[in-house]
Amino acid sequence: MHSEDLGRVIGRQGRTAKALRTVIAALAEGRRVRVDVADR
Repeated sequence: MHSEDLGRVIGRQGRTAKALRTVIAALAEGRRVRVDVADR
């Protein structure tokens, strides 16, 4: 990943990174997770 794109992955105040950690934690618990990705 280019360093220019890192800010987009992390998101404002880390919201995107926090959301990804939440999804990954749910998967680790064995929960079924559905993720919809919307392209802006």
